[in-house]
Amino acid sequence: VGVMAPSTSHATLLVRTYASLLHSAANVQGTDNIRDQYWTLVGYFGSLRVLGAATMQVRDDVSLRLNLLANLLGERRRDIENVLELTSNVAGPEIPANLRAIEVRYDDPDQCPVDVLLATNMISVGVDVDRLGVMAVMGQPQSTSEYIQATSRVGRRNPGLVVTMFNAARSRDRSHYEAFRSYHQ
Repeated sequence: VGVMAPSTSHATLLVRTYASLLHSAANVQGTDNIRDQYWTLVGYFGSLRVLGAATMQVRDDVSLRLNLLANLLGERRRDIENVLELTSNVAGPEIPANLRAIEVRYDDPDQCPVDVLLATNMISVGVDVDRLGVMAVMGQPQSTSEYIQATSRVGRRNPGLVVTMFNAARSRDRSHYEAFRSYHQ
């Protein structure tokens, strides 16, 4: 899915998209196995700078937006308890622990599953976690191969959902949004 909101900031688009995806995962109809497939939202970023800003937005603004959605829709409220980062900023010894953490299922009684995994291209190679089913890509990656490698991390066992959030202020993103269907075909 490609989304672009020319009348709002890219930060607002991130907050609204993340909140919608997280809220929907908490309220999806079906078994815990189905809910688990979409519980962990993978956020993909082309730069550490943009990812750093998103970390604060997830902890603050997305949480507030989740409250709003739960109240407006009269549905279960979702809390964001576990946000992890998979980037070069993470110390080497922490990476294996983070990889094990993203394998924790939604219904595990002993451990808290990852709610949001924020990642750069580090996720593109060697991260093969079958339970991941939803990804939000911030802006169009620089190359098609990077886009394919990153987005292929979700939907391995069941159908996955990739939402690419295009920045209306960038001509390259606008071009990809306008040619979204033909680009993906």
